[in-house]
Amino acid sequence: MADCVFCQILEGRAEGSVVYRDERAIVLLDLFPVREAHCLVIPVQHQPLLQDLEPDLCAHLFELARRTIRAHKRAGLDVLAHNVIVNDGREASQHVPHVHVHVIPRRGGDTLATALTWGTRMMNIFGLAKRRRRLDRLAGLLAEHFPES
Repeated sequence: MADCVFCQILEGRAEGSVVYRDERAIVLLDLFPVREAHCLVIPVQHQPLLQDLEPDLCAHLFELARRTIRAHKRAGLDVLAHNVIVNDGREASQHVPHVHVHVIPRRGGDTLATALTWGTRMMNIFGLAKRRRRLDRLAGLLAEHFPES
């Protein structure tokens, strides 16, 4: 899909801070994170809805979400828990119509900040170059700690 930002990243036509990639999926940092190290697990195959994916690809995406959680902890980030979320469809707040799994690190006492950030995170479009440099450094750290299984 030419106008899908995730397809553009997968094809190298747009930037993304990549943590991990294989022939079926990619893990990258969200450009508008809810919390630091907020990652997205995205299938290479463009499908808008989870129901359209083959069961083994769904399993692979959630295996990569599990490995992302391990990478967060192995990298020494201040993480106590995670939200793993799929917004499946526009009415469920899916902003990019390409299946993706959010893996959001959480710390104790961050519920209010997380809720406020979730609602306003895409409003801040200033300083994208500086943000990209910070995300690229973090992606490198997570890539170093991304487990094989």
